[in-house]
Amino acid sequence: MKNCIITGGNSGIGFQAAMQIAEKGYNVTMICRNETSAKNACKEITLNTGNKNVDYLIADLSEMDAVRSVAKKYLDIHDSLDVLINNAADFDLSIKTPIMTSDGMEKQFATNVVAPFLLSRLMFDALAKSKKGRIINISSKGLCVYPFIRLNFQNLNSEHSYSPAKTYYQNKLALLMFSLYLAEIQCDVRVQAVRVTNVKIDMSRYQNINPILKQMYKAKAKFSISPQEMAKVYTALATTEDYSGFLYDENLREVRANGSAYDKSAQKRLYELLCEKTGQND
Repeated sequence: MKNCIITGGNSGIGFQAAMQIAEKGYNVTMICRNETSAKNACKEITLNTGNKNVDYLIADLSEMDAVRSVAKKYLDIHDSLDVLINNAADFDLSIKTPIMTSDGMEKQFATNVVAPFLLSRLMFDALAKSKKGRIINISSKGLCVYPFIRLNFQNLNSEHSYSPAKTYYQNKLALLMFSLYLAEIQCDVRVQAVRVTNVKIDMSRYQNINPILKQMYKAKAKFSISPQEMAKVYTALATTEDYSGFLYDENLREVRANGSAYDKSAQKRLYELLCEKTGQND
């Protein structure tokens, strides 16, 4: 039986991907923050797929000690890993000032960039044991609105300014950059990315959003696809050999990332910075 980890697998696209991958007979481990939600997700997936090999681990991925702990818990049980999907993300438009973690990192940056990097590094050996180990990282179609965006190394940790939306897109650019770098240096593990488009969201998950934004999301939903449809891209990259490129859109078409993502010197600088922040120096 093949093994898959998916972060944030208890809701949204992550939940639908966990369901679809479980349907294909994979042992699915969801890394979640909320235990009640994780338990309910496991029960629903098992009920709908008949796959009893669905479990969860609890971790707040904004805290690097929690990432290390959850990785150890997984590796204490499993010798190898076939697929790691870094799906969990932090994006809350109601937050107006940066929240700092116990590691001294801005919470969005920690969750959206540093955690996927650290979890990927901690799982390298387990992934390499699989003949076809792969890492799938999640980016956003919203980056298309910023074709000339460049990574601001001076503000990665919101040292000078903070906007939840701008921070999020900086994070997603950084995720693509270190993914491209990993793809270059890790011959034993395939590294790919998904460009998520507008997806219908469950507004009950965002209680703090003001009424104007709620109306905006309702209008946006008319032009959005379902989480199930978007999850099919995750599932195809995770479970088939049909897609050998790097970045794929909602129609499983290979697309190009923002131009600055391919800057090799910036990729290397970011990778080395993340190694330093996580104590993963080679």
